[in-house]
Amino acid sequence: MVQVSRRRDRLSTGPLKWNCMPTTLADIARALGVSKMTVSRAINNHPEISPETRARILDAAHRMNYRPNQFARALTTNRSYLLGVIVPDLMHSYFAEICRGVETIAKPLGYQNLICSTDEDPANEESEIEALLPRTDGLILASSASPAETKFYKRVIRERAKIVLIDRQLEGIKCPSVTTDDIKVGRIATEHLLSLGHRRVGHLKGTVASTAALRFEGYKSALANNRLSFNPDLVREGGFTEADGNRAMKKWLREGNVPSAIFAANDPAAIGAIAAITEAGLSIPEDIAMVGGGNIHYGDMLRVPLTTVSWSTSEMGQAAARLLIDLVEGKRGIKEQHVIVEPELVVRASCGATQAAFV
Repeated sequence: MVQVSRRRDRLSTGPLKWNCMPTTLADIARALGVSKMTVSRAINNHPEISPETRARILDAAHRMNYRPNQFARALTTNRSYLLGVIVPDLMHSYFAEICRGVETIAKPLGYQNLICSTDEDPANEESEIEALLPRTDGLILASSASPAETKFYKRVIRERAKIVLIDRQLEGIKCPSVTTDDIKVGRIATEHLLSLGHRRVGHLKGTVASTAALRFEGYKSALANNRLSFNPDLVREGGFTEADGNRAMKKWLREGNVPSAIFAANDPAAIGAIAAITEAGLSIPEDIAMVGGGNIHYGDMLRVPLTTVSWSTSEMGQAAARLLIDLVEGKRGIKEQHVIVEPELVVRASCGATQAAFV
């Protein structure tokens, strides 16, 4: 009887083809001439393995189509290798891009993601956190709670939950975070409109999240820097969705005292406001100039492309994933780390100017 080998022991530079049996750590170790322990440590990101050795082993594992036994791995390490990601709205491409950024870091390191949406509801958020914490190694959280309402979060942190905040902050919570500079977002947007000659610049304010308060602070800072008094009549509560912006703008138009230019807390609110303005027979930017924030993926495809303040949401997700995995794996000093992704102005037609004029 002829025996057919089910494995190859020699590592080639191209893709390796295997017949039936799944690749094991021993196969990779034998192919590379290293110990099984070294392979295991490299795949589990052990600090004693050099980056060069780890890269070589991961490359071999990929080409040999290695698939870790997650159940056995979890039993051995007492970890689930699952990361929870909780965001307010998965329909919003801003948060979808954050989730994609998390995945690009987590997946190659052997972690899977469980993603939940809270619909900007703090009660839903608490339920999702309670459900995910026992099932995951840690959470990446874009919180919908008021920055000052932190009792629940302080309790879960005391219970040694591993959490990284993303996009939004919570007061007095000692955990790592990744945000943009939201004060700078508000300041850049408002100063741009002021630079175009507008003196009645209004603001469509966001929800209770920290981003709204900080962007509002940036708006007021820009006014002060240009020796303009803050006028509360030029501010309306708008929320963060297209429906919020549309509703707030319609109310503003009915009430009158509409400014010549508006900074909306984010792009969806700006887009909703633009729809209300055009429905009322007014033009963007001739009657009202508009600037948003977040650089939503279709903002440049609108009939009047939207001027916005942009920052890399993918980079935010990647940074949050790195912080959480470092936290899970016990690296020191992670709780004190706060990553800021810098914002920049993207000039389009909705403000009545062109990018070339500001380069």
